[in-house]
Amino acid sequence: MKAYLWFLGALMLFFALPFPCLLYFGTSWPLEAGDRSAPWLALALLATSLTLWLVLLYAFLHCLLLAPPRALQRVRGILADGTPRNARIEQAEQTGVQVRGFAQWRLQLAFDNLSGTPITETLVVVDSKPQLQRFTVGSQLEVLLSPTPGPAPNLMLAGSQPELDRASLWRRGIGGLIGIVVVAAAYVMAYRLQSDGLGWTFLGFGHPLLVCPLVLCGYLIGLRLLARLLAGTLQIDARGEALKYRGIGAEAQVLDVRQTGTYVNEQPQVEFKLEYLDREGNVQQASVRRFVALLELANIPRGQVDILYDPDDRRSVRMEHA
Repeated sequence: MKAYLWFLGALMLFFALPFPCLLYFGTSWPLEAGDRSAPWLALALLATSLTLWLVLLYAFLHCLLLAPPRALQRVRGILADGTPRNARIEQAEQTGVQVRGFAQWRLQLAFDNLSGTPITETLVVVDSKPQLQRFTVGSQLEVLLSPTPGPAPNLMLAGSQPELDRASLWRRGIGGLIGIVVVAAAYVMAYRLQSDGLGWTFLGFGHPLLVCPLVLCGYLIGLRLLARLLAGTLQIDARGEALKYRGIGAEAQVLDVRQTGTYVNEQPQVEFKLEYLDREGNVQQASVRRFVALLELANIPRGQVDILYDPDDRRSVRMEHA
């Protein structure tokens, strides 16, 4: 699977970077005088090109360089001010990864969330004290929950000592710097080879300086939309995670089930209309949309389902099983 993702990423980069260059120099080079853009259009295309590259730079800094320090800060906040809970280990297995000579474990923990509702969560930890044999099924661990749940992480093992992978950050930083230098060199080389004393008029809608960042930004938007769609399907987005950690458990009656007409990988999206009693005894109604595998359509629940509802917005519901 990992090799397939690497191959797919390399293929996408090929069509975003080398392919537009090969296509341009194979069909539009050398540039005829009549094919040059008007000065105002050339400047507009130059501004668009630079803006697209700046958008990509911002995404790189936001997601790959600044995200790890922000996550570390959030983890330290949980360790300092988190709400303690006793968690029971329901499943425990080693991932096969070694971190500084210590085994990495994947634990499935059962505990009460901030509202006292029992939930389960998977936590990946490094066993720095193997002699204690802490990670056995049935054992109790002290965990800390984020008092303001949102984007992961929201759960930490008490006594954890988080740290940044500085080597990875250095590699990303160096890679980003190399990318900036290469893009800047591309602008300089293109101007020297193609300007012919006429400024940026060689820029056109098919020039690689515009097409390459445009394709990359298209990939970025597509991946973000796909990530949001999958997050909503699996309920692992920030809103879903917050609801899981502070939602109140209830049993809901399924009033209606219908397909919305949306499909992902030929899996239909199904909308459930639910009715439940909140903690105060009031009748509430809500709707939840989930993508369901075709083989599971016959097993869609039509009676009672377990849900978590937001104490501040009773129409916001997370369905635990569908």
